[in-house]
Parts: sequence; structure tokens; C-alpha cells
Amino acid sequence: MAIKKHEEIRLNVKPMFLTLYHEYVFEGPCRFGEGMQLEKEFDLNMAAQKFKGWYKQLQDAMPADVVNLLEPVKVERDENFLTKDEMIEKLAEGSEDVDLYYIGYASRPYDLALEFAMRVGKPCAITQACCASAITSAEFLARGLEFYSFEDWADATDYMTVLRARKVLKDSKILAATRMTSAVSVSAPASVIDPEKITAKFGTRIRYVSAHELLDQISYDDPMSNHCTPGRMGLNLTAEDEKVIDKKTDELIDGAVECQMTREMVKKSVEANHGIRKFLDECECNCFTAPCPDLCATRRLNQKQFTMCLNHSLNNEDGTPSACEYDLGALVSKLILQSIGRRPSYMGNCFTSPIRNGVRAPLPKALFFTPDHVDQKMEELGDKENVVLTFHSVPNRRWESFDEEYRPYAIREFARSGFGATLRYDFAADAGQVITMCRIDPTCEKLFVAKGTILNSMGYDQTNCSMGVFFQVKDSKDFFKKQAAIGNHMPLIYGDFEEQVIELGELLGLEIVNA
Repeated sequence: MAIKKHEEIRLNVKPMFLTLYHEYVFEGPCRFGEGMQLEKEFDLNMAAQKFKGWYKQLQDAMPADVVNLLEPVKVERDENFLTKDEMIEKLAEGSEDVDLYYIGYASRPYDLALEFAMRVGKPCAITQACCASAITSAEFLARGLEFYSFEDWADATDYMTVLRARKVLKDSKILAATRMTSAVSVSAPASVIDPEKITAKFGTRIRYVSAHELLDQISYDDPMSNHCTPGRMGLNLTAEDEKVIDKKTDELIDGAVECQMTREMVKKSVEANHGIRKFLDECECNCFTAPCPDLCATRRLNQKQFTMCLNHSLNNEDGTPSACEYDLGALVSKLILQSIGRRPSYMGNCFTSPIRNGVRAPLPKALFFTPDHVDQKMEELGDKENVVLTFHSVPNRRWESFDEEYRPYAIREFARSGFGATLRYDFAADAGQVITMCRIDPTCEKLFVAKGTILNSMGYDQTNCSMGVFFQVKDSKDFFKKQAAIGNHMPLIYGDFEEQVIELGELLGLEIVNA
């Protein structure tokens, strides 16, 4: 089975139209008219016209890239207000495939909708209609049923993205490569404390694989002779795989504005991505994370001459959320952003650079950044306030969709000895671009959400994990204080999706921490 693409997931919406008609000709406190207006045929004709108009509005409001609009179901009932089993059975047919029922009415069969929802247990929605929307909403919510009432069709359109995102979370499976522990990351212990909370809260499942088994099989060795699984058929790279890998390697190098690595070294990182994709496919997973420092400590990455950086970039571009350092919290946050924004995400260490008493707090001049490069960036930032830097060498070549043309990029090594391909992207080219960030806290109970505006780039012409983006937030001190209770790595996407991310967080029962 191929990797289940998040982009292919749609919210299955079932239109449900309920009609109340009158068998007899009479007037009363809730029925008035004259002549043919009091006849059954008139009621049914008016209901048919109302359905036609309502259904057209519903079709126009349901975007095809978000919603799979199912065939409508209609039930008619007379003024005796008698609900029969056959009515419920007709409405419930195929309910196992329905994510949301959208209700429309002709007259007042409100109790029929309620009984159906209580028996089937599926979310329902309605767009404002005189009497009907407030009555239906209140009767559903008072009984603990999931219900959405929209003031306008445009509001419904927007919220379908949120409901679809929840479904994406439920339909996701993480492939988690482990070494030291399957719970808390060694290098990112501010991540999710209990991985089972991810499944309980979001529905996202996790499949574990030994990082050593994974590394064994990122090779062209005999698949029956892997060190960790001798005598068991592995997913090792094949001659056919190598043809694909060679093609990808050449395309990657040819598409770069510059590449300061040998083809051999770039190929090793492409092999890693291809091998990981085979595991994703075999395990039917569509998200990935692996440890970094604790895997580095085995010296096997040095031996194999690759890092996970390029793998994460290529996965994210392809619509497969992929997170550094076994940071499950960052991974779920990337999944949230990608399911809302429908575009690749980025993540990195978060570091504010405030100005106090006229002096900017400097970046560390060691390990990640060279002193000269730090001085250059401090000068370029000038007196700009509320500056934040997020940095990890896992940028994308696409930023606003999964199928846009690649933007200019470079390829540089992670290790100064020449291995570990990383993409380099000049974020300065996107100065002024609004970005949206989010991160779940270690308990899976809170969601940090913020917006920023890109200012500059960091580390484009450097090596190691120095690639980053400077952006401006509304209040860096507030940002810092609130992030301090959430975690380090900060996932982000291009575009303003703050409101929808907050709505999704509220839908999931998370406490929103907005900076």
C-alpha cells in the first residue's frame, strides 16, 4: 500500500434535507394560506424549490479540494410528527462513510433531525435559517451532540478546512525511529511526555521502528543479511531503487543555483530519503521523525555519511510532515499547520533577539554560527524590535503549495568534512511574508499560536544546522514567556492561518496560548 497522502484526504459531507408537509387542507396557529396554498402538493412543490436553492448554495460553499460532497438524502414527513424507523434507516444509510451531515429544512421536522443524530452519533451542521438554525443548534448542543451553526455560507466554507484538518490528524500515522527511548526525545525532552496522549487527543497513531534496523537497510546489502535482522527479509535498496536515486540526485544538483558538495555525498543523503520512504510505505505511515544527537552518538551517521536534514526537507515538500530530533510535539504541530495551510512546513530552534537599553542581545558565536556571520546579521537587523530567529537546516524549495515551481536553493554540506546534504534557502527574498507558527505543549493540553513577518535569512552560505529565518512578532517578550512553557522547536508555514489554527485547537479541546 502506498503512503496515504494528506492532500488526498477530503471531508465527506452528506446533505440531509427534511420536509414536513400537510395531508389535509386546514389553517391553524402554525399554518396559514388560502386555496391551493393549503394543499399537500403545494407543500411538496415549495419544499422541492427550497431544496433546489439550498442545495445549490451548499454546493457552492463546499470547496472541492476540501470536501467530498456526497449524494443528498431526503425524507418527508406529514403533520402528525410521527418518526418511523424507515425514515431513520434511510437517513443513516452509508453513515459509516460520512464525516458531517449538513441539514436543510422545509418547515419544522426538528425532532426528526435530533433523533437521527442521537442514533447515528455523527457531527451535523446548518447555515443560518430563520428559527431552524437556533432551534436545531440548541437542541443538539444541550444533549452533548457535536453541532455547528454558521451565520453565513462563507463561514461554513472556512470551517470545512478546520474539520478536514481534524480528519487529517485522525488519518495520520507516524513512523517513529527510536534508539534510546520511544517516549521522550534525548535532545528534545520538551516534546510530548507520553506519546499515547497523541493518539488519545488527536487520533494520530504511531508505528515504531528500530533506528538501527532502519540504518541497516539504507544500503544495497543482501536484504537477508542485515546485522539486526539476520535471516529476515529487509527493505534494502535495490538496483531499481538506485536508478530512481540517481535520477533524483542529478535533478537535485542540476536544479540548485550552487552545490558545494560532491555528487557522491549528495547521493548518500538521497539514498537515506529513499530508504525511509520505503519504510513509510511498508508501515503505511505518512509522518516521520528520528532522533538526532542520540543517533549521532552511535557514529553510524558518520559511517554512512549522511544526516536526516535533506530527508526532512524532501518529505515536507512532498506533503509528509517530517520532524528533527524525534520531536513528536513538533511533528504533530507541523501536521496541524500542513493540514490547515496545505503547504510545506519548516521548524527550528527558536531564539529571540531583543533590544535592551539600545543594545541587541547577540546570537551565540559558536557551534552553529561563525562570529563574522553573526556580526553581519546583527548589523543588517539594525534597530528592528521584536525579532525572533528560528533555525534548522531543513528548509523547503516550495513554500505556498505542494506543487508550485521550486524556488532558488543551494546545496551545502552539514558536516565540515563534506557529508550530510542540506538545502539552503535565502529567506531574505521573502521579506514581508507573513508566517504562522504553532506548537503543542508536552502534555498535549495547550497549543501555542503566533504570527510573524519575515525580515531576513541566516546561514544561507554556512554549513551545519545554521540555516534559519529572522522574523518579527508583535511582542518578543510575550512570545518568549509563552513559548517557554511550550517547547523549543517552532514549526511554521507561510501565510496567515492564525484564526483557523486557533479554531482547530479549540475544536480539539486545547487551551490556546496566543502570542
